[in-house]
Amino acid sequence: MEKKKKKGKKLNLIICCVAFVVMLVYLFCVDGIDNVATAISKINPIFILICIAFMVMYWLCEMGTVHVMLKSMYPEHRAWNTWLVTIIGQYFNCITPSASGGQPMQAYYLVKFGIPLGSAMTALLSRFIVYQFTLTIYSIFTLIVGFNEFGADLQAKGLMPFVFIGFVVNSAVIVFLIAIALWKNGTIKAANWIISIGVKLRIIKHPTKWRVYITREVEKFHKNFNFIKKNTWIIVKSLILNIIQLTLYLSISYMLCLGFGITNVSLLRVISYQAFVLMISSFIPLPGAMGAAELGYSGFFGDIFGDYINVSTMLWRIFTFYLPIMVGLFFTMTMKTKGIDEPTDLETKENMYNMEQAYESSDVNSDT
Repeated sequence: MEKKKKKGKKLNLIICCVAFVVMLVYLFCVDGIDNVATAISKINPIFILICIAFMVMYWLCEMGTVHVMLKSMYPEHRAWNTWLVTIIGQYFNCITPSASGGQPMQAYYLVKFGIPLGSAMTALLSRFIVYQFTLTIYSIFTLIVGFNEFGADLQAKGLMPFVFIGFVVNSAVIVFLIAIALWKNGTIKAANWIISIGVKLRIIKHPTKWRVYITREVEKFHKNFNFIKKNTWIIVKSLILNIIQLTLYLSISYMLCLGFGITNVSLLRVISYQAFVLMISSFIPLPGAMGAAELGYSGFFGDIFGDYINVSTMLWRIFTFYLPIMVGLFFTMTMKTKGIDEPTDLETKENMYNMEQAYESSDVNSDT
């Protein structure tokens, strides 16, 4: 029975492994083994190490964001425990659709480390809010600053509609979050009105379930905005860390360009294209946006990498997707040495229900 409960997580991990094999098979079939070997041999290994270092620093920045929030509530909380929670969250983000599994698992392990439920969710949700703001503002900034340089190129490739859709979706998230912060009751009423329209158009089924879900989520995020308002300096630190984190992540493709000896492309263009790929693929309901991420990357970077595009796509996915899985899986397994087992699927659902109930019944920071 215990094995059956863990099948869901194992299946997602198997899917990721199969996707990696399919990517390799596609690469060898399209480019040929000899051409792949030649392309890899031309990469400067120093830049491979830099890409790995960038990913490690990316994780450290995320750890720092969560840790400054947790330390404001629990000064005795250890940085190493935040690191473990961060890297485990990276692992579950990668193997679950739309990165939906990371936050629940991080909350689970934080509770195991002695952080109360409300405080754990406050730190994680506040980090999510700051990250969404940073990503959207970052992308808007790169598009405005770099549009004269690459706007015509995006239009010629037919990619501008996808960039626009990504901006609309991410901007809608930001507008929704701001509305929650400033106009909670009005946001709930607006959401219920949209649900009613969806029911009339026969797009939405089970409206009561959606009304309850929206109300609960709005209340949850509104409480987190109260935490943010009370801790301005912590949020400033988090914003700085998020900017550094995203810059490191978005610069990995530029390091690959330098590794292949491609120097006729600007850092701004590469960072902007990478931001668009991240923005567009982040809402694909598949683990790691499999398929969509690779297609998006090839579409934006095809002209930049030329004959190396398939190899560079593979390397980018290894650094940003498969490396977090391998490192996160290792640390998840080491948690057993601390006497903390990975929860079964049923336990995860029960823990999430308990966390929701605990969070809804308490004010932010009420248990500190």
